[in-house]
Parts: sequence; structure tokens; C-alpha cells
Amino acid sequence: MLQDKDWCLAPHNATGFLKTEKVAEHKVAGNISWTEYLHFRVPKRYGLINITDKVEEVLLRSGVQDGLCYIGAMHITAGIYVNDAEAGLLHDISRWIERLAPFGQNYDHHRTGEDNGDAHLKSYLTNHQIVVPVTRGAFDFGTWQQIFYAEFDGLRDKRVLVKVVGLGNS
Repeated sequence: MLQDKDWCLAPHNATGFLKTEKVAEHKVAGNISWTEYLHFRVPKRYGLINITDKVEEVLLRSGVQDGLCYIGAMHITAGIYVNDAEAGLLHDISRWIERLAPFGQNYDHHRTGEDNGDAHLKSYLTNHQIVVPVTRGAFDFGTWQQIFYAEFDGLRDKRVLVKVVGLGNS
């Protein structure tokens, strides 16, 4: 079973962030659709990474004042979720996930030559994607809500899709 040291737990920063890639921009009569990829290489195989600041930067670049922001993991061994950015909670979440889908088991998926059966199961325990409301140009969050990228097969390049749609300033 994995220990805390095997996880990259980053409650307040986007550990492993590499770059942002603008993919699409459409602005028609005050309607905006904006798409960017966030590129990551998490320095451990497993991680719970706060990406709120990086997603907020995309929102600001989009110019959307009222709309929705979609955030999706572009890999089947990763997830996106909203929760509190408290370090103890990240430890609790990582231990809970590890108990439910432990590393090192003889998963049927390993018969394909892969060794990440647990990563596929762990991704089921987080959301694959979320949608966050945007009001007055900011995320319409509760007091403690933050956006997290959950990595379960790291140490290689990964992407997160951020798509913002809505109305901009006229």
C-alpha cells in the first residue's frame, strides 16, 4: 500500500504545471467560447494538485463575465474535483483513495502489460470533469471551494482541458 510520501499533495499551488496552450477562441456579438489546455508533469505517480489559480487565469483571459467553465481531465487515469484546500484533508483523501483502489494488486488490466490498474479505478473516485458557474467574471464558489487535478499515473506529460463559454462585456 502507498504511503503519504508516495503522493504529491499540493493544497496551494499547481505543482508540476508546465505551460498553457490556447486552442480556440470565438467571440461573436458578446458571446465567447474560449479553450485552453493546461499541461502538467506531476513529479510523483500520484498527486492531488490545486489548479484553481491556473484555471482562474484562463477565465480572465477569456473575458467571460457570465457563463460556465468546464474543466476536464484528458486522461483516463486522472480526475478533476472541487474541495477544500486544507493539507490534512488532502492526506485523508489520498489515504481513502488508496484503501479503495490499492497499488500493487493483481488487477485484470495488468494482463495487457500495463501496471496502472489501480490508477483507472482511482479515477472513478474523483470526477472526470466539472462545470463551475461564472458570475461577474469570477468563479461563483462557496467559501472554501477550490479546483483540484487528481493524478494517478504521473511522471509523464498530461493535459487538462479548460473551456469557458458565456457572455463578455458588450
